[in-house]
Amino acid sequence: MRFILFLALWPGTAGADSVNDWLMRMNDAAANLSYQGIFVYVNGSNLETMQVAHQVDDGIVRERIYSLNGAPREIVRDAEQVWCYVPEQKMGMHEFRQVPKQSFPNILPRRLGELSDNYSLTLGREDRIADRTAQQIVIAPRDEYRYGYVLWADRKTGLLLKAALVANEKEPVEQYMFTKVSIGDNIDSVDLAPNTGKENLKWFGPADGSPGPVNDEVMNPGWAVTDLPDGFELSRQIRRISPINKRMMEHYVYSDGLAAVSVFIEVLNGVNTTPLIKGTTRIGAVHAFGHTQDGYHVTVVGGVPSRTVDMMAMSVKKLLE
Repeated sequence: MRFILFLALWPGTAGADSVNDWLMRMNDAAANLSYQGIFVYVNGSNLETMQVAHQVDDGIVRERIYSLNGAPREIVRDAEQVWCYVPEQKMGMHEFRQVPKQSFPNILPRRLGELSDNYSLTLGREDRIADRTAQQIVIAPRDEYRYGYVLWADRKTGLLLKAALVANEKEPVEQYMFTKVSIGDNIDSVDLAPNTGKENLKWFGPADGSPGPVNDEVMNPGWAVTDLPDGFELSRQIRRISPINKRMMEHYVYSDGLAAVSVFIEVLNGVNTTPLIKGTTRIGAVHAFGHTQDGYHVTVVGGVPSRTVDMMAMSVKKLLE
């Protein structure tokens, strides 16, 4: 789940820890710590207040995120699936977890040493977030194909408390910040359960008992992105079923170690009943680009600038069978 104004650095206050140390602490905290609290999420002129309960027990993650303003909605994650409740529209969606859970930012530990090739990483000042002392980390992109990050991690636990996704080294694209957080406490099961009854919604997703996505990582991929920004590489490829239209699609995930971009490819068979993305669209920091190609529809989605998804989408090629 996905930030705040790019602040000037205060030199000499960061202590002896390195940026890499802090990134690994943040990644470990997201994977191993239980926490609950309230955070605000800012996207342009929109501000949302969310309540979160996140439990890690023997490596199994359960989580509930619930909106406290606007139309009620909630996301519940269990060990196998993600459930999205939108009671105002009497709709729900669920699907199997497609990609192993990563923290924000999407840090891949094995590629941590490569980040400096595409980002400038700097420790900033200490600050006070949700009544806790936090360390600022500034990650500035070296080109125009990725955003920058300004992060504040809890000094005691490493948990990410505040973050900004930044364009052009100054423009905030998305922001979030905890206003209240409790870390490491036991979480009551009622705080992880949905408020909305499943029986009151029309559900979209795999039928009960159906298998999860077909893992295609060990098989030959059918497609490739031939024009990638420096540092991006294929991190996962799967075949999955769309929870809305039930059609099989190929899903490729590309990452530079922080940013991640998904490429979805599905066949056009003349009975498509759901709208397809055409051209460029944007929601907050997330850009998407879609177009048709040789009887298929290609959609590229990611928390990156529009030029990145446009370039990747137009360079998707079907490999020879």
